[in-house]
Amino acid sequence: MSWKESCRSRLREHLDARGDLAPPWERFPDYERHTLGWRMGAGEDWMGMWGVFLEQLAPDPETRIAYLRRHPPAPISWADAVHEVLYPAEPGDGDEDDGDEDDGDEDDPSAAAERRSALLEQGLIASDVAFTTWLGQQRGLRWPWERHPVPEEAARYDTRELWFWSRQVAELRKGREWAPPAVPASWRACARALETGDAGAIDPQRGLLSLAQLLCAGHVEAPWQLGLSLADFADSFEDDMGYVDAFRLWGMSAFDDAEQLRRYLEATRMPPGWQDWVAEQFPVA
Repeated sequence: MSWKESCRSRLREHLDARGDLAPPWERFPDYERHTLGWRMGAGEDWMGMWGVFLEQLAPDPETRIAYLRRHPPAPISWADAVHEVLYPAEPGDGDEDDGDEDDGDEDDPSAAAERRSALLEQGLIASDVAFTTWLGQQRGLRWPWERHPVPEEAARYDTRELWFWSRQVAELRKGREWAPPAVPASWRACARALETGDAGAIDPQRGLLSLAQLLCAGHVEAPWQLGLSLADFADSFEDDMGYVDAFRLWGMSAFDDAEQLRRYLEATRMPPGWQDWVAEQFPVA
C-alpha cells in the first residue's frame, strides 16, 4: 500500500461530525509552521491525510472558504497554505503541502504580502492566533514536570507548548485562588517563578534553565533587558547554551508573524544594535 493509499484508508476515522478533517494548524497548534514535526510521526500523518481530504473537497472557492470558516483562523505563517486551499488549480499549486516547503511567493514578496492582506481581511488568518486555538483545546491545567523530569528538557524540546502553558498560567495567576502544587525536587529552581510570577535573578550561562524559569514566571525577558550583548550569542543549540541562544530557540517557536514580533520588540524596547540579529533569527512575514 502506498503512502497516499494509507492516508486515504485512515481518513474517515479522523473526520468530524461535519465530515471535515481539521486543518493542521487546528490539530497541532503547538507545532510551528516549519517544524520537523510535519515530516515525522503524527504531524506527517495528518499532513498526508489533509492532502487527501483536500483532493476530495470540491474545488470551488465557496466550498473551500466555507470549510476554512468552520475552523479557527490559521497563523499568518500558514498564509501560503490557506491560499492554496482556496485556489488549488492555480499554476504551481496542487502539490501536497508537507508543512515545511517554501512556496513560490518567496520570489515575489509583494504578491505574498497582497495575499496575506486579503486573507487577513477575510479573517482566514490572524496574528498570534495559535495560542487561542491551543487554549480552547485544554481541559484544565497540565504541569510540565508530568512529561519532563527537568525544566531544561521542557524548555528545549517542548518550547512552544511550554510558552503557551506559560501564558495560560500567567492568566490563572491573576486570580485570588492561584495556588500551584508543590513542584518536584528536580523543578525546584522554578518554584518561586511559578508561584509568584517573579523569576528572580537568572544565570545567563544556564540558558535553558533561565528560559524555563522565565516561562514559569509568565514572561520571557529579552537579552537586552538582562544587560546581555550580541557577544553573548554563540549560535549554539547544545544543552549548555547560554541565554541569548535559548532566547533564539524560544523566539523561533513563539513568533508566527511580524506583527506579533513587533509588539514584543516594542514592549521590550529593543536597542537598534539588535535589529539585524532579530531579523536574521526570526524571519517572519
